[in-house]
Amino acid sequence: IKTDPLGNYTYVNDFFYERFGYDSKIIGTSSLDSIVVEDHPKCLAVVMQCFAEPEMPHQVILRKPYSDNTVKSNHWEFKGIRGAQGEVVEILCVGYDVTLLDVTSQQNIRLQNFAYIISHNIRSHSANLTSLVQLLAEAENKEQGDLFLQLLQTSTEKLAETIENLNDIVTVNSNFNKPKEHRRLREEVTKTLETMSVLVRQHGIAVDVQVPPDLTVNVVPAYLDSILLNLLSNAVKYRSPQRPAQILVRAHQEPGFVVLTVQDNGLGIDLVKNRAKLFGMYKTFHENEDARGVGLFITKNHIEAMSGSIAVESEVEGGSTFKVYFNENA
Repeated sequence: IKTDPLGNYTYVNDFFYERFGYDSKIIGTSSLDSIVVEDHPKCLAVVMQCFAEPEMPHQVILRKPYSDNTVKSNHWEFKGIRGAQGEVVEILCVGYDVTLLDVTSQQNIRLQNFAYIISHNIRSHSANLTSLVQLLAEAENKEQGDLFLQLLQTSTEKLAETIENLNDIVTVNSNFNKPKEHRRLREEVTKTLETMSVLVRQHGIAVDVQVPPDLTVNVVPAYLDSILLNLLSNAVKYRSPQRPAQILVRAHQEPGFVVLTVQDNGLGIDLVKNRAKLFGMYKTFHENEDARGVGLFITKNHIEAMSGSIAVESEVEGGSTFKVYFNENA
């Protein structure tokens, strides 16, 4: 396209008409109003550069929302065209569709995050299954073996559910408008604790669940599964050898939110030093060999993806308390 120095259309090709859904009536109207919405100031600044350096092409990427709820990305190059007296009389605008490149970049980020989720969540189940197989092999009698076999069956069922939920995450990433589901929070907490029952028993951890049986949360089930698994497994993993381990799980309702609290009396975290990086990728705060620094990163991303938030209070050797705010209005 071409515009006059004020940004009004003077020439438009057929592809532009097809691309943006306009017709020849736009000739003489402002290009800044029709092409650009949110990026109007950015585009105007680039156009102004054409007057200072007409021979130089000036570039900008603009994203415009459309009536079908899609967002298209366009790379534009602007160049000033001089008149007989050396003044800028027209601005040549050449556009390229880069929507696919933009989408591909976002997909790569989501794919990478999905890989982290698989690695972290499946590894938690794997550790539990490995412990169960070992206990089953060392069972002293049939009654004990039957108990471990039953726990092994429960753990494999939970693993299958997690894998199914990971498939839901893929669907969520390709369909951001997927509706949430109401889940009974106590039931979900109980199911997660069942998958960790061997580790809880092995280490003599006292678990107290104070969640009203009828309290529901409006969530993406795959995300809730991951959030509970990460918070509860961390409470087990980072217990203190100096005292009997305890985990307290509570929940209550506030206006617009359901608040889940997971409290332990474990090693704790130095928040004075680490609060700013607590939910960062690959950030670890203890010497555990299996610490990867992705659990809290994943947890925070899942909570925020559902328009919720997470808060933490902790001190070294004083345990940690995580509060998850599930947004009931989102």
